[in-house]
Amino acid sequence: MKQTNNSLNQISLLLGSNLGDKVGNIFRAEKEMCQFLNIIKYSSFYESNSWGYQSINSFVNRAILVESIDSPIQLLNKIQAVEKKVGRVKNQKNGYQDRLIDIDIINFNDEQITLPNLIIPHPRIAERKFTILPLLDLYEEAKIPGVNLSSRQLLENCFDKNEVKKIDV
Repeated sequence: MKQTNNSLNQISLLLGSNLGDKVGNIFRAEKEMCQFLNIIKYSSFYESNSWGYQSINSFVNRAILVESIDSPIQLLNKIQAVEKKVGRVKNQKNGYQDRLIDIDIINFNDEQITLPNLIIPHPRIAERKFTILPLLDLYEEAKIPGVNLSSRQLLENCFDKNEVKKIDV
């Protein structure tokens, strides 16, 4: 692992799957990512209907709090390689689609990053209950780095009516 600085970065990631062994896909991605980052906290698993498009397949999501020495772009590249290894195929059409695995960088320290292929904090964090509820598990009442609001505050202001339920695994 190439070190870019002397300090660890603290990052939250959201993992999701709506095809195949959904929980198994998330576990496999987490195992692959342990080669280049350290997972320090896990959320529960949550199930919800698709968001932003129609699908007969429900999603399972979970957030993880991690430490890494990688820069945001290095981390993104490694995460995309994990998605591909787990079996994600990105097609050329725009918009959301069913997928074996999806891994989003939600925040990276307190940084605000706007690049063509990466926006941090994640631009739709406040719009999606399936993101907010797992973050509540990670941060509890603390403010989410880079967002300056707690998960509870995000949840109170969220207009998403999609049912999101905690599931036992």
